[in-house]
Amino acid sequence: MKPLYRALGTAAWLSLAAAPAFAAEVTITFVQTNDIDRMNEKDGRGGFARLATVVEAERAKGPTFFIHSGDTLSPSILSGLDKGAHIIDILNNMNVDMLVPGNHEFDFGPEVFRQRIGEATFPVIASNLTEADGSAIANTVDTKMTEVDGVKLGFYGLTTEDTRVVSSPGDIVIAPAVEIGVAKTAELRDAGADLVIGVMHTPIDDDLALARAAAGDLILTGHDEHLLAFHNGRTAMTESESQANSVVITEITVIKEEDDDGSVDVSWHPTFRIVDTADVEPHAEIAALVETYSDRLDEEMKVEIGTIETPLDSRRASVRSEETAIGNLIADAMRQAVDADIAITNGGGIRADREYESGTALSRGDILAELPFGNKTVKLQLSGAAIHAALENGFSQVENGAGRFPQVSGLVVETNYGRPAGERVLSIMVNGAPLDHDATYTLATNDYMARGGDGYSVLSEGKSLIDPIDATLMASQVIDFITAAGTVAPKVEGRINAL
Repeated sequence: MKPLYRALGTAAWLSLAAAPAFAAEVTITFVQTNDIDRMNEKDGRGGFARLATVVEAERAKGPTFFIHSGDTLSPSILSGLDKGAHIIDILNNMNVDMLVPGNHEFDFGPEVFRQRIGEATFPVIASNLTEADGSAIANTVDTKMTEVDGVKLGFYGLTTEDTRVVSSPGDIVIAPAVEIGVAKTAELRDAGADLVIGVMHTPIDDDLALARAAAGDLILTGHDEHLLAFHNGRTAMTESESQANSVVITEITVIKEEDDDGSVDVSWHPTFRIVDTADVEPHAEIAALVETYSDRLDEEMKVEIGTIETPLDSRRASVRSEETAIGNLIADAMRQAVDADIAITNGGGIRADREYESGTALSRGDILAELPFGNKTVKLQLSGAAIHAALENGFSQVENGAGRFPQVSGLVVETNYGRPAGERVLSIMVNGAPLDHDATYTLATNDYMARGGDGYSVLSEGKSLIDPIDATLMASQVIDFITAAGTVAPKVEGRINAL
């Protein structure tokens, strides 16, 4: 049965006996994207140019809202350089109808967030975000009311409370999402909204809690990067995976009827479509704009970031069989970036297969060549026993040159490759103290390993403190680490001792 309520918010069912004095039917389209920080397509899918074509096609058909459910200013290599300015420029040119901030909008701190949001020419809706004094953040709106062919639409927006932990909002206040969503829905109903739309960047548990509470008729969400079209009979909800690889389009058909007594009844029903952007041609104008930023990135990749005072060796045979200076450099950068006790990354993820002489000036492009997969640094909490098991896996196929070989930080490991796989680790020191199997430690690693890649299944059992959705690119962290130091002198120092 279709959801139905009176315009002033009091629940009512349309009387079948009374003929309406007035009736109107309107179809409104919502094109949603979320979690899109990659401006270019990849493997023929996603990116802003293909998304722009989808939006333009829907706008040509009738009333359409292009909604962005957050996470766009970061993480990407170019965002690491211009702090997301290119993203705002692209979105301004796409005429976004509404954006809610995601946690990655705060990756560069509150001042950069305020600056980027101030550059937006589209509405930024932030119902649970305020300044420390309770005032609204400049260039944001708490709620928004608009009208389409006599149908009044009320919008509110929510940002995940986890932003405090996984990003850097500083003194910006983030109020409880579900509580605010319920309150804003009631407020918009009282203001006369026929349809309430929640635009949010919140985890699935919050999304479902809001749906169960009927906190809006349509929830357009992000954060979990699910491909989702949901309707429980009262509330519809969508999420469009990530990177505009897929785009969920929701058509809401609204029937608004006025009875003889002057009361107004509103009913609606949703229709969902999922567009795979592999089937969409890029929008010429947005593609040209993206190309200008791609060209700029190419130039930025040539920029020198620091000098090495010791030689580096990223040859395949080295990073897959022994401690290396470049492996130590990368692992140190990862560990520092997320403030973990230790770091482990797989040697197979280090790919340039070259040697660097002492005195070489490294460029951003050098680091991208070494770390080309776009992996992110996650943070896990694990037992000492799990750390031991992970290292046993890392050394289990060293004789085969397997990519799982561990490059580490915060650890000193003694191992014997002549022993059977699974029994090769002889001792482990963590920052100067013996590993305690019963204690818990924090680990920086890459998202591929964290989900069990390269045989590291034990890592998938760890407690996630920074998950891939909230994480930052490894390459960006290494670039920042070298840039901050100016000169670096990593060396082989006995972190891995093979007997």
